[in-house]
Amino acid sequence: MPSAKSQAELHAVLKGLLRDSMRLHAEGAPGSRLGEADGYVDGFIRALVEAGLSDHATILGVIRETRREVAGPATRELEPDVKTLAA
Repeated sequence: MPSAKSQAELHAVLKGLLRDSMRLHAEGAPGSRLGEADGYVDGFIRALVEAGLSDHATILGVIRETRREVAGPATRELEPDVKTLAA
């Protein structure tokens, strides 16, 4: 029986899917291709969480790190708009 992938290996796969999706968005790929790439990312994240192989906080960290690698650091942090959140 083949050995299971480690959490680090699964997160590396997720990073690859995220990079592909971000690249396609930056290139202005057709909507059908964007939807397919985003669907792969969403499905992979859901599988990781539902299988108990990763949690939301860890996945958000992977996404944040990958976005920083692809697009550079965020220019600033935004404070939540209390009026919008209350609506």
